[in-house]
Amino acid sequence: MALCKAKTEKEDLLCCPICSEEIKQPKILPCMHSFCKECIHEHISNMGRSTKSEITQFTCPVCRSVVKPKDLVAPVDEWSSALQDNLILSIIVSTSKGDKQQDCNVCDQHQQNSTAKFWCNGCKKTLCEKCNKMHKWLNLSSHQVIAFEELGSTISGLDLHAVSENCNEHPSNSIEAICLNHEQLCCIQCVTVNHWNCKSVKTIEEITNSTDVYDTLNDKLECIKQATVRLLNEKEKQTRDLKDKMENIKADAAMFIEQVKCKIDGLFETFKKQLNVFWDEQNTNVNIRMRLLSQFIGNLDHWINVNTVVKEFGTKTQHFIQVETTKNQIKSSLNEIDTVTEHDTTLDIKLAKNEMLEQLETAENLLLFEKSEHDLGDQMKDIRKCCKALGIIYQPMFKDIKVELVQVFHIEGSDLSCGVCVGEDHIILGNRSTKDIIQVFDKKSGLVINTVKFSENTCRMCYDIEQKQIFISSYQKRKLYKVGTIGALVKDPELLQFNSDYVGASCKYGEHIYIVVNDAIKRFVSTSKPNESVEMTSIVSTNTFCGTNGMTIIRKHIIFTTKLNEIKCITLDGEDVYCFIDEAIKTPISLSALSSGLTLVLDRSDKGSLHVLSEDGTKHKTLLDKFETITGPRDIWLDNNDHETFYIAGGEYLEMYKITSD
Repeated sequence: MALCKAKTEKEDLLCCPICSEEIKQPKILPCMHSFCKECIHEHISNMGRSTKSEITQFTCPVCRSVVKPKDLVAPVDEWSSALQDNLILSIIVSTSKGDKQQDCNVCDQHQQNSTAKFWCNGCKKTLCEKCNKMHKWLNLSSHQVIAFEELGSTISGLDLHAVSENCNEHPSNSIEAICLNHEQLCCIQCVTVNHWNCKSVKTIEEITNSTDVYDTLNDKLECIKQATVRLLNEKEKQTRDLKDKMENIKADAAMFIEQVKCKIDGLFETFKKQLNVFWDEQNTNVNIRMRLLSQFIGNLDHWINVNTVVKEFGTKTQHFIQVETTKNQIKSSLNEIDTVTEHDTTLDIKLAKNEMLEQLETAENLLLFEKSEHDLGDQMKDIRKCCKALGIIYQPMFKDIKVELVQVFHIEGSDLSCGVCVGEDHIILGNRSTKDIIQVFDKKSGLVINTVKFSENTCRMCYDIEQKQIFISSYQKRKLYKVGTIGALVKDPELLQFNSDYVGASCKYGEHIYIVVNDAIKRFVSTSKPNESVEMTSIVSTNTFCGTNGMTIIRKHIIFTTKLNEIKCITLDGEDVYCFIDEAIKTPISLSALSSGLTLVLDRSDKGSLHVLSEDGTKHKTLLDKFETITGPRDIWLDNNDHETFYIAGGEYLEMYKITSD
């Protein structure tokens, strides 16, 4: 893809990012990047030719935002024509050439022809002198009307029509809500048909009035930009330092070569070529990373500009849609940068002299250089911190993840077996002491503030946030109980009716509760009532058992432990994904999946240890080989409100940890 050369702000506005020439018949994408109609058509066609399967979407050539065609059944060759025309940019291009012949949009709607001389930023239409007078008579004082001569200096070239307020699934309906469970924008028909049972459907007005993200977006984007600039500066310094080292080596080598005889000259030239090849390889690798970072900074500048325009001139819905689009693109861009920098190292090289000059006649080389690599650590830490303020959960990659102890809670006389976080301040704990109770623990005070008598020894818990209820399995009867919660209050447990299934671990995903039973994983609808016989659906038969086991669900994958101390991963439909087994994890007792796709594994053997598996189950590393106070860990779970915090329980102790990358 061609890039525009350094130009003035106005020249850059009129430049197509693909061909680097003045933009012609500008088309604007939902991400607010504009291109020549022919250029974007060729880009879409090339994507279609580069894949054997039929494409259903394409990406923006600049920021790689995913764009779906308005008509999925239309031929790929027609996608560019169906894109939104950037009318504002077309007018700016025309006026920059001195061409004032623009049709009045209002007259055109009434089958009349007249020359436009004004642009109404409120109506998003061109106006002739007559229509402009009528516009004033209508007392539309809130609308900004700009003469064409001033348009190029006052308008950003962004056409807000590109931010469609209509539903993709039901184009005739306006977007009015979002389903947070499925992360989908919805119209009323979507909510009624597809999301009627979702508990986290909120209107756009409800969300925008309850958070300041939309008012402070530019500040947060600027924070991400500055963090990225710092990382780019570090890369540039890394290049300069490496170049200095290379030059120093060349100088040292030259001084050494001056002391040897004529025959060494040939070998010296060979050495320099090898050194230059190495430099080219290293420089190319660093340049790739620098280019990605530079592109990301450019994209951030673009989003800041887009947000300013949408916020000032767009509707609240457009602003909301643009913010969500921005967040998804930032996350996608950061994943791309993180993938490239995953194995980044810095090089330290020095000259190594060949001291065996007596063998010079038969030597194949005269000089060597030595290199040593130093891990740069988590280069994305600052960027990730800024993204968190924007609501983008972006956890460390597998190679960087570490954990640190935050706090230890001591509950004297208890025998903790499991727990879940409820709300912002409370943890529900299963206590297997002789009292057989369920405890409500206050995280802030570190005290048990409420207890409920339970006739069984608690085995595992899972919390249904939407229904505000906890599912508890027991050790003795291997049955499943349901417990309602109201704030810090816990109701008496109610037994769910099963045919003959002994229940172990359980997880909530979507509208179902997934449970581990003997030799199978099953599920049932979470709204089942205690006095009704629960209808179970078997997902897969497997070598599980209902002792102390672990199960977690992430990204439509079920991860669970088996009788053979394996950690298995299957799809929600029961298809195998991977099976991990390693002597380093002798007795996996509990699992917890992070939003990044990594899985925390609690091992009970040898007084306990903590491990992490990569998303594909091919890599493993030990995070903790022992705990601060716990010597018999039984359960691990995440904090519902802070996905970087998790808890481990066992005996009289509850330990709180934080996920880090340092």
